[in-house]
Amino acid sequence: MDINQKSEVESRLPHSLRTFRNPVYRRLWSGIVINGFANWITRLTVGWFVFDQTRSAFLTAVSFTMASAPGLLVAPFGGAITDRIDRRYVLAASAVAKATTTLALAFVAIDGIDSVWPVFLLLAVAGAMNSFEIPASQALIPDVVGRRDAMNGIAVCSVGLRAISAMGALAGGFLIEIHGPAITFAMTAVLHGIAALIVLRLRIVRSSSHQDTITPTSVLGDAIEGLRIMVSLPKVRALLIMTLLVEVMCFSHASVLPVLANDRLGLDESELGTLTAMAGFGAFLGALFLARFSEYNRKGLMVIGVAALYGASVLLLGLSDLFVFSMVVITVVGIMAAMFDALQWGLLQTNVPDALRGRALGGWTQAVGLGWVGHLELGLLSDTIGVHWALAINGSLIVVVAVVAAFVARSLKEV
Repeated sequence: MDINQKSEVESRLPHSLRTFRNPVYRRLWSGIVINGFANWITRLTVGWFVFDQTRSAFLTAVSFTMASAPGLLVAPFGGAITDRIDRRYVLAASAVAKATTTLALAFVAIDGIDSVWPVFLLLAVAGAMNSFEIPASQALIPDVVGRRDAMNGIAVCSVGLRAISAMGALAGGFLIEIHGPAITFAMTAVLHGIAALIVLRLRIVRSSSHQDTITPTSVLGDAIEGLRIMVSLPKVRALLIMTLLVEVMCFSHASVLPVLANDRLGLDESELGTLTAMAGFGAFLGALFLARFSEYNRKGLMVIGVAALYGASVLLLGLSDLFVFSMVVITVVGIMAAMFDALQWGLLQTNVPDALRGRALGGWTQAVGLGWVGHLELGLLSDTIGVHWALAINGSLIVVVAVVAAFVARSLKEV
């Protein structure tokens, strides 16, 4: 295809996908999506592998905890480093580190689990890399498309991530069933390596405004100063509180999906992959919707509404004992999850100075890092009263939180 043909194709893209007309953005998008594909396969494989080896809902939930908890400590430094070092290198380095850990998981899976601690340690290392991967990947988007189109670029990137999540879930389920966890982990290591190469080849000119608001000190000083400034901004503070609550109560549902599939719905590996894929399909639809309405001005109210619907759908997922109905409900769960994440990524960056965008996303990653509380709580409740009641309780609590926020969170409604 020659240059004129490419330009004609790009001009036909709808306004809602306008950032995809930028060739540098398309390459960045490809690297982020491939990395996300590997993340989803690993996520499904780890959950099934740990539950298959231990038959414990609690230990399965702990495996998700180990992948998210490091963000609580590492995220402020990840955000600060993202604001100081070329973000391409930060993102590529995190992908290489994940390739190394998933390859190590492949060797662990060959012999099976005698002790879960080697698995947990490797998951903790990979989870720490999220504190660099998320701020770097999302902050790179405004670097490429500009602040004005940042929300659209983030939404379009989310479209790709959510579409690939459905494929990753399906691929993970079938790969586990056909080849086993070891081969599946090895394949994800290769995908992370490919993503790193794509990102390193990007040519991005960073705006001088990226560095002109906050005078850098040390990494530790930058991390502390970033946290202080973000806590002092009412809109950012409200967004991070909402992120924390929804992460603990709703996003934690993924840690017990293998338990729900096995104990409540009686599914096998490929059917679990199908169920997870429907969440990915829903997330794709949610990201498309947000890309279409990325210029909507009342995004704070949208965040509250999405949180309420997210909680309600998690509640229904817990109460369902029918596979078909569960697929419908988890599609809605995926829609709400995608919209909530992308809204947070965009709003946090547009409500802080350019020099703090990495640290704002580091703050988001830190809030997400507290999601381990939700994984443990959900795992313990599932073992005690059943996975269906555990999900129903968490979903109900977030509905209450959203209703309260609609009445009292004035700064959030003004975003």
